[in-house]
Amino acid sequence: MKSSTHPRTRTLTPDQCTALLEAVPVGRLGVVVGGRPEIYPVNHVLHEGGILFRTGSGTKLDSAIGQVVAFEVDGYDTLTQTAWSVLVTGVAEEVSRFHELLDLMRLPVFPWEPGAKPHLIRIRPETITGREFAAVDMYADQAVTPTQH
Repeated sequence: MKSSTHPRTRTLTPDQCTALLEAVPVGRLGVVVGGRPEIYPVNHVLHEGGILFRTGSGTKLDSAIGQVVAFEVDGYDTLTQTAWSVLVTGVAEEVSRFHELLDLMRLPVFPWEPGAKPHLIRIRPETITGREFAAVDMYADQAVTPTQH
């Protein structure tokens, strides 16, 4: 495991990254639209090493298919004041073979937003990195005073 330059940060192993990707139901898809980055929250599932999500037609679909995309999940544990993030990069592809679609429809990747989401997208990871760090308590050195109205 590669050590981080900051003593409070540690690099997560590939297995730890995968476990976190599986545990968190919502991630963020990063794509480039017209030369500018855009980020979309999507609910997802991990299956056979790929990240799967459903979407409708539009900017997200058009900007992702056949392109290298970023996918990120993160979390914060209030009890331990530990934060973490996992970043995946890879090419997004639409699952279009009928028999594969039928097989994958059994997975729990249902759209949360109303409306048609007929496109099943898979990101095949090329890189997976993650880190965990103790979060800084920004208010530890400040006295808390009641607000006066």
